[in-house]
Amino acid sequence: MSAPKTVAEIEQLLRDNVASIARQCLPGGREEGGYFCAGDISGGKGGSLVVYLKGAKQGLWRDYAADVGGDMLDLIEQTQGLAGKGAAVVLAKEWLGIDDGWAGRATQISPEERAARARRLAQMQERRQAETNAANAKAIKDARGLYLNRATRPIAGTPAEAYLLGRNRVAVGGAWPGGLKFDSVWQKDTRQKEPAMLAPVYLPSGDLVACHRTYLQPCPDRGWTKLAVPKAKLVLGRPWGGFIPISKGASGKSMGKMTADEAVYMAEGIEKCLAIREIRPEFRIVAGVSLGNMGAIVFPPHVRRLVIVADRDDNDDAVRALERAVAAQQSRIGDVRLVFPPQPYKDIDEWVDAARAQARRAGAA
Repeated sequence: MSAPKTVAEIEQLLRDNVASIARQCLPGGREEGGYFCAGDISGGKGGSLVVYLKGAKQGLWRDYAADVGGDMLDLIEQTQGLAGKGAAVVLAKEWLGIDDGWAGRATQISPEERAARARRLAQMQERRQAETNAANAKAIKDARGLYLNRATRPIAGTPAEAYLLGRNRVAVGGAWPGGLKFDSVWQKDTRQKEPAMLAPVYLPSGDLVACHRTYLQPCPDRGWTKLAVPKAKLVLGRPWGGFIPISKGASGKSMGKMTADEAVYMAEGIEKCLAIREIRPEFRIVAGVSLGNMGAIVFPPHVRRLVIVADRDDNDDAVRALERAVAAQQSRIGDVRLVFPPQPYKDIDEWVDAARAQARRAGAA
């Protein structure tokens, strides 16, 4: 019989065995890369709960929908319906095979209390969603007013088109995505109106919730470029969980009416999505706005295949953000694929530009 283990030692052993403990606590979940993804602590459906299997957060978990989390003992307590952390310690020792002579009993809460906890969790999630919607109601209204303003116009022949052409992006079949608009709008750093490319951010339900702005300025050497301010790209509204539509693909149908055999292709930014559209105009393409947001988009149930086109990024934060996005989507969609441009290209933009230049040289030979 070994010496009694401290709670800190038990917690460390749980972290060392995090994958097996997560499977024990959340039998409906699954391992995706460096994460274990599941519904919620009450065993519900969805994919908002993530247990970290690697890195500095190994052994910690978070339910992003309910905004709750903790360590492995907290997870055992919550998922097994135990009456306090002491009971979780007893059960953890049983699972870890620890016999140190310390007596205890893994007392469970009553079925009534467990049901009450599940109700409180559901109410918490509903309340947070309602509070979020209310807090952002004005911003969403302002975003709709900005994007739907009568002064906005298609980008053809505007500085927005000149900016995209300067980025080596082209109009497919002579046409740009219809959602891209141009107008001069307020810029907080310069404190005046500046030329900008506008793009709508929609939820999968079809609700317009934000307006993405790329502020522009003329450049003597390069035509139109991004405005020289700390953040030339800003979003007004609440983009979380939304996307920028770039192409409906060959079907031409809205996402709500697309068929289950059609894939959705997603990259982070507008320019990258335009590069995909150039080489594959038949694809349905959306921009995820940011790496973090790409994991928050809850696509309709009939979206059964998602292809994420990513950069070859050496930045650790970006790599982790991409991994989280992939894990979150894999917890909802059965077929999620991650593709990168071929070596030595960093992103899809570089690869498409190089392929175009190569084709041009071959044609001139």
